[in-house]
Amino acid sequence: MLGYRVCASILLPSAVALPLNTPLLSSYDYIIVGGGASGLTVANRLSEDPSVTVLLLEAGPADTGEDIVMIPGFIGHDIGGKYDWNLSTVAQTFLDGNARSVPSGRALGGGTLLNGMLWSRGGREDYEDWVRLGNPGWGWDDMLPYFMKSEMFTPMRDARTAEEYSVREDRSVHGYAGPVNVSYPNYQWNSSISLFSGLAELGIPIAYDPNAGDVAGASFLPFNLDPVTQTRHTARRAYYDSIANRPNLWVATGQTVTQILFNGAQGNADASTAAPSDMFVGQGSSPGTVGIFGDGSMLNVSSLPPSPSGGSAAGPSSTLHRRLLVTRIWQTRKTVLSKTRRQTAPSGPSLNATGVEFAPNAQSLRQTISATREVILAAGAIHTPQLLMLSGIGPASSLQALGITPLQDLPGVGQNLQDHMQVWCWYPYHNAYTSNPTELNTNQTFVDEAWHDYWSSRTGPFTSGAIDGVAFPSLPHINPLAAASISSLAASQDPRAFLPPTTHPNLLAGFSAQLSLLATALQDPRRAAYELINANDGDLTVASMRPLSRGSVTLASSLPFTPPLIDPRYGSNPLDLQVLREAIRFNARLINTTAMSELAPEQVYPPVGATDEEVEGYVRNKGQTEYHYSGTTAMMPRELGGVVDAELRVYGVANLRVVDTGVFPLVPAGHLQAVVYGAADIIKAAWTSSRVAPAPFESSSTVDSVATTDPIVVSAASDPGTLSSLADVATATSESTQRTPTADVATTEAPIAVPTPITDVVVVTTWVTVYT
Repeated sequence: MLGYRVCASILLPSAVALPLNTPLLSSYDYIIVGGGASGLTVANRLSEDPSVTVLLLEAGPADTGEDIVMIPGFIGHDIGGKYDWNLSTVAQTFLDGNARSVPSGRALGGGTLLNGMLWSRGGREDYEDWVRLGNPGWGWDDMLPYFMKSEMFTPMRDARTAEEYSVREDRSVHGYAGPVNVSYPNYQWNSSISLFSGLAELGIPIAYDPNAGDVAGASFLPFNLDPVTQTRHTARRAYYDSIANRPNLWVATGQTVTQILFNGAQGNADASTAAPSDMFVGQGSSPGTVGIFGDGSMLNVSSLPPSPSGGSAAGPSSTLHRRLLVTRIWQTRKTVLSKTRRQTAPSGPSLNATGVEFAPNAQSLRQTISATREVILAAGAIHTPQLLMLSGIGPASSLQALGITPLQDLPGVGQNLQDHMQVWCWYPYHNAYTSNPTELNTNQTFVDEAWHDYWSSRTGPFTSGAIDGVAFPSLPHINPLAAASISSLAASQDPRAFLPPTTHPNLLAGFSAQLSLLATALQDPRRAAYELINANDGDLTVASMRPLSRGSVTLASSLPFTPPLIDPRYGSNPLDLQVLREAIRFNARLINTTAMSELAPEQVYPPVGATDEEVEGYVRNKGQTEYHYSGTTAMMPRELGGVVDAELRVYGVANLRVVDTGVFPLVPAGHLQAVVYGAADIIKAAWTSSRVAPAPFESSSTVDSVATTDPIVVSAASDPGTLSSLADVATATSESTQRTPTADVATTEAPIAVPTPITDVVVVTTWVTVYT
């Protein structure tokens, strides 16, 4: 029989967890804000150097390996749940006036717990455009080694299936020893074959390997999927679980950073004030006691989803063997947190990020921890600009209006918001002989068989999401005349025409530079203009890959637990609506091809015979996010509205970087998780090449050493490890003086709050489930 491996299953005894409420050190070399794909990648890479200390703070909990998260067949069902920030946009006045949801990961692993698992990097020229916008070192050839470094790629195993679905991987562009499992499901929806044939009838080429840099065509995408267990491979499982025992890496979940401290001071006194107990918390956070990872889950667990009632994750019980894998002694440190009194903003032009302030919820006392080298923001394109503005970094006039002291006037913070707007289109298939994901909701016999296949042999529909075969057509591929017209209109467009009248001149200059590049891309047959997302049941959603609309993330309040105002301004540039209109027109031609006719599709939405105006009205009604928020802390020259330079350093501030999708100056034509891993990894070289000694922590105020009133959970264990795929990257060095950890530690012998009394030394017994 097939074998299945699990690093640690839910059969683990409760003693696997580190002691509850282990306090943090008062100072770290690096503090990382945000535990998504970028934050965990950076934490992993920096902590390879055993001489430095790294702290990662994540607002959400750690998942517990629920079916709804781990099984690919449940993709999309966990949106809106406990691992989602549950945010919304403001009313979208350029669409239908309604708000849209903004799904965003709030957990250790971030969006990799919620996303569609599709793995695509975008096109070669997407990254050359980044270089053209003033970012040397970020071109395709520069990024490719880091893309490869992140991957453990497993080719499609069956040659006949690979040929049927037009999969021919280019081995020269993939990595085979990286931390992120990238592979194909053990089940394929057969309507994708008809889709590819229909696209070929209309002149759309096949992009045999969508991650090789040439994406303008039809592709069967790989997933971030464990090829053996056929489960979602999240950033936590890829970059954290295997190295959680590094003694120099701390991870605290259930902790929201409320502001960054500069020269030991703050720009926002309101962020430091605990809210009344009845005040709205916001941003999906909730008050309560912080347990292990904030929710009672266990450290270092990479669990297979629980088996069905009465069964086992391995299938037949005769094939299940439990083996005691290892017993380790985990030595924990217990320290006392320091709380800094309120201080006034520093004078002079020089700002140094020296630490962060944080709390588990709005009602809790704020705590501070200092960073001797850098603070690294990885909170995502929504929350990173919010945190910068709360801390006094952003558009000065907007900050002053909320009573926040501007410490650095950066008009680009929170601006330049981009997203791939998608529009659902419905052409249900009526061919009863075609496998259809809809049956997972309507056909109990189909569900029962699929469920059995998954748990017995890791095959069947639950190994795959509904979406696998997609296309990234160029505009010249679908309508050469429209391509020429739309590109010409973009090239001649006044940058001020479709931006808010208060847009800063630097941002206008930046958008003008972007507009020129987008106009060129829209007429290039090698570059995708939109994505055709095939859900294999007649859902042929289209999403703009070259958005010209620009939105913003702004503060609603100076209070850190109040959600920001998110305004993508979808459809504000009418050319976006024209591109999507052409995509929908192409759908109508596609379903009438000989190959697609075999599926017996029925055009329902938009209806047959709709005029151009009616199609654009449909776009306004159905347009929504593809979850690819980016650009809000753009990596561009400051005079173009940029927020960070090509080494991801925030302009005008020492020892502060941003590493998430907010730095993307233009959103790539693809799914962003593959890009995030590569971009986060590339910055390790920046630390190696630009070792700037950090400013010392200076303050005129007294620092009180107090015990924390809110429990904080950390990981700090022995047995350091590394990931072999990253061993060839030079370890960053530092010119700053290292602090000996014990100098910052005030040891206490107080009992640790765990279900059974455990003192400083914890015996961790880890079970592994082995299938033979």
